[in-house]
Amino acid sequence: MKQLGLMIDMNRCTGCKTCVVACRNAKELLDHEQAMPGDIPFYIRVESVLEGTYPVLSERCWVVPCQHCKNAPCIAACDNQAIGKDPQTGIVRIDRNKCAGSGKCIEACPWDVIQFDKAGNYAHKCDLCYDRVVFGGTPVCAEVCMTDAISFGELGELKNRARETGREIDRKMSAMSIVYLKPALKNTLATGGSAGAPT
Repeated sequence: MKQLGLMIDMNRCTGCKTCVVACRNAKELLDHEQAMPGDIPFYIRVESVLEGTYPVLSERCWVVPCQHCKNAPCIAACDNQAIGKDPQTGIVRIDRNKCAGSGKCIEACPWDVIQFDKAGNYAHKCDLCYDRVVFGGTPVCAEVCMTDAISFGELGELKNRARETGREIDRKMSAMSIVYLKPALKNTLATGGSAGAPT
């Protein structure tokens, strides 16, 4: 099976959340009139960790979309066979028409990336912009990333590209279909200094 995925360069990700906003707009996830802070759905989120010891600190940022798992727990948890792995792309998709709204897939997901629409009573999540990529397009998150921290492609090709450029893959974070590249240089925040720009 062909497996499409994303490659996240932690050297380049600044945690700006441009991808989060663009994804919400493209997927029409946000009701601007009714949305309440802390209760806004997302298909991709930004995480970060502060490393080092004061006054020399570094921040590492990365994004977390659906991992499009090899053996997705959400598929096994669904009683209605509403979730499946597309044989042509390897993308894990949810069929809203089959979803019974039990929420079992949400409980089963280790990455906490599946959302629930209370009004429609269905689960939904990142599908790597399936409707775009089947026609040769690119997921919105990769298209709008201002620092080119998000790359899209076939999983094997993404890993080969990382090796060819001398970048190290974080194997623990890259267990599924999203490849994370370890930062080669740290963005250091020191007293009296300035933050190093990502390369």
